[in-house]
Amino acid sequence: MKNVVVVVTQPPHRRTAEKLRMAVGLTLEDGNRVSVVLMDDGVYAGQGVAAGPGQPEVDKSLETLAMLNVPVLADGPSVDERGLMLTRFNVKTAYGGEIDELLNHADVIIH
Repeated sequence: MKNVVVVVTQPPHRRTAEKLRMAVGLTLEDGNRVSVVLMDDGVYAGQGVAAGPGQPEVDKSLETLAMLNVPVLADGPSVDERGLMLTRFNVKTAYGGEIDELLNHADVIIH
């Protein structure tokens, strides 16, 4: 079994959407345990993106990850610095080294 962590550090745009879509795809491989970490400006993705032409499909991937029970953790200090409230997609705001622990036990980190 591989512990795979996908780290998102940039605000929602095409690259962010691709990382989240890749996280969904990684769940298809038997034996992968996938987690997503939102840090720095990546925590904005946890709010979702208004649907529209040319907008990245962040919401669709986050909804799918939530349905698959894939942990999506947002870095607490990053959330607090930006004054955000993340209430969608089962995003958990993490404090106290929880993200460090996850990264330290990862077999693969995609950044």
